[in-house]
Amino acid sequence: MPSRELTEILALVPLDFADPEADYRAVRATMAPFHGHPVPGHVTVTGAELGGVRCAWYDDTRRPRRDRVVFHCHGGGLVSCPLDDYHFYGAMLAEQLEARVVMADYRLAPEQPFPAAAQDCLHAYRGLLDEVDAAQVVVSGDSCGGLLGLGVILAARDEGLALPACFVSISGWFDVSVAVENPGGGRDPFLTAEWVRNRGREYAAGQMGLDDPRLSPAYADLSGLPPLYLPVAQHDTLRQGTDALAQAAMDAGVAVTAESWPGMVHGWQGLVSAGVPEAAAAFARIRQYLDAEGV
Repeated sequence: MPSRELTEILALVPLDFADPEADYRAVRATMAPFHGHPVPGHVTVTGAELGGVRCAWYDDTRRPRRDRVVFHCHGGGLVSCPLDDYHFYGAMLAEQLEARVVMADYRLAPEQPFPAAAQDCLHAYRGLLDEVDAAQVVVSGDSCGGLLGLGVILAARDEGLALPACFVSISGWFDVSVAVENPGGGRDPFLTAEWVRNRGREYAAGQMGLDDPRLSPAYADLSGLPPLYLPVAQHDTLRQGTDALAQAAMDAGVAVTAESWPGMVHGWQGLVSAGVPEAAAAFARIRQYLDAEGV
């Protein structure tokens, strides 16, 4: 059973949060109150440029650590939440993952459609490698940032760049076509299948189908990738995409750690700052995974 804290928070989410009819303007308006929170005083935010892309570094001054660097691709449905609105999330990751965190201010659709966001994230990763040993780097992504983060690794592999130690999904999107809707029952207040498809259409701008591997990495050639950590919520609208990615990666000989989180919804990990125990447990598990991977 979900905790009282999680149940109470989910009850506050508007029923039309992921309205299938919403366009990118409505998405930006809906997302705004859920982002842009203040950064704790013990976390520093330092602007930087990596690979010609505006980025920010996040450091928890209570636990200064240089040997674990998380290159995180943030969420926002590919159309909303520029980097300045996501500083709070970078700070949370620095706290929870006991790491230095860096995020890129990638361009947003539909004004800047594919491949803008993908290119920005790849350029920033390439720039990061000029400063940090890839063996110290974890690539992660929350929500739509999952497809961008995994896309960085796929492009890096194809270019012959050094690959990170591992990839961590935080409710990542891996099949934007939502070929199979979640049969798990229960409502996911943060996503609906058609809402996700519409964000994919705004990003793709007619250049590709929603099942194109550049947009939905569950359909990509996954051979040669580093280990993947893929936790999935029972009620996540995109659960089947994560399941498909896990199976395809295993078939390609990639080390995969896939975990089921009963009773959870899309993005539950991000509720850690609200005192949700399942979110704290999710981040504790990620730390255990990273420790086991030696990063």
